Amino acid sequence: MSAVTIDGIELLAIGPAGERVTWSARLGPMFEAMIVARLSLSNGVEAIAGATTYTEHEFDRTLFHAAALMAPFVLGRDAFDIRAVYRDMRRRYVPLGHLATSLFDIALHDGKAKSSNQPLYEMLGAARHEIRAYASSPLLPTDQAYLDYCRTMLDNGYRAIKIHPYCMAGDDERLLHALVEEFGDRDIGWSFDADGSYTCAEAHLIGRTLDAADWEFFEAPLPDTDLRGYTELASALDIDVICGGNSLPFPQLIEFALQTGAWDRSRFDVTGIGGFTGAGEVMAATRTLGKTCEVQSWGYTLTQAANLHHMLTHTACDYFEQATPVEKYEFGAQHVIRPDAGGLVRPSGLPGLGVEMDWNRIEPCIYARRAFPA
Repeated sequence: MSAVTIDGIELLAIGPAGERVTWSARLGPMFEAMIVARLSLSNGVEAIAGATTYTEHEFDRTLFHAAALMAPFVLGRDAFDIRAVYRDMRRRYVPLGHLATSLFDIALHDGKAKSSNQPLYEMLGAARHEIRAYASSPLLPTDQAYLDYCRTMLDNGYRAIKIHPYCMAGDDERLLHALVEEFGDRDIGWSFDADGSYTCAEAHLIGRTLDAADWEFFEAPLPDTDLRGYTELASALDIDVICGGNSLPFPQLIEFALQTGAWDRSRFDVTGIGGFTGAGEVMAATRTLGKTCEVQSWGYTLTQAANLHHMLTHTACDYFEQATPVEKYEFGAQHVIRPDAGGLVRPSGLPGLGVEMDWNRIEPCIYARRAFPA
């Protein structure tokens, strides 16, 4: 039987209109782009992947151009020899190569699963079929707005919530006390993401407040690169301390940080760590060290779906992160991910990533396009 080859690649940069959110008072409203790779395989299957990028002022073009620089190394390759394509991409001198590698690796896995008529997580060896979701808040303007947000999310079925606070330590401590006073007697999985905004002293202060409230994990109190600061903080607190997951997207560095005690859990996004192949390397190290993995899945439905399929392949992931407001991130997707009444999410059941796109709706929002025919 002849090999299934990659006969064409189309890259799209998509900039949906609508609400702009952010997750820190130190940042402006974000232009969140969807960068999509569509691969035409010789067996007639269309493979797809999408990554979400976040920039201030205007929509990002860097990942789109990185993917365009990587595409010639993917075109014409054996679509099912994914590890060989992955190794080759990792060796190439492409700016933001880890992101471009992720995009194509995910698309190749999608194409392989579609070719065997399987949901992607089942092709990878399903460990389960559903996972608990948490609502991941944007920055909100007041303490009362956070309280109202949490009530709404709980009413919508979520049983866990991540707070993206003001990222100003004094204001954040006040907010924490308000949340604990309002919801402290309820069984909710709480986490707190400071977007790398604190000094070491501020991180210890907020961490002690989180310890007293018995929250689950403290994300990105410091910049990811401050491994010394993280080691000191993690050893001083009972709450699990984890990184933001974007600044050090390399499996070996994540393994090192876990080994040295800088981070209590691994943290990454499948669309940034090297796709399913890179994510598998991190998960192997996570399991060996007896740790948990908190996968990042903020972004549009294609980004969410890739991370969800990864989570369902492994037992070491506790939560699916769902960016809110959810409708914003469902743009262009005909199959979306929402929790049931018990707070659990599942994939659509369709082959591959299980997400079909409404290209007619997407077309007016495309601001860059490249095609690479055979």
